[in-house]
Amino acid sequence: MFSHKPTTREEVQREIDSLMRALDELKHDASRDSRHRLNSLRSRAESLWHDQHWDEHYADLSRRTREASRAARDCAKEHPLGTLALAAGAFALIGYLVSRR
Repeated sequence: MFSHKPTTREEVQREIDSLMRALDELKHDASRDSRHRLNSLRSRAESLWHDQHWDEHYADLSRRTREASRAARDCAKEHPLGTLALAAGAFALIGYLVSRR
């Protein structure tokens, strides 16, 4: 089934050296990719930090959040039974998912 080839100490040492070189190359590639990703993330964070319209974005997001909250509240007032059924269904689904673990 398995063929056993006699190996010498030198062959084993060459194989170990080859594996060590391959690991060093892999480590170098991984390090280069990590540095690239870190630099990309850093530049994106810096661009967001220096964004001149940050306050406008925050105000717009805050306004949209308030509008969505108001619309959800109004919908719940207009359709109380539907809202109750939706909430009960959501809780039942969450309970089912949690109980499966």
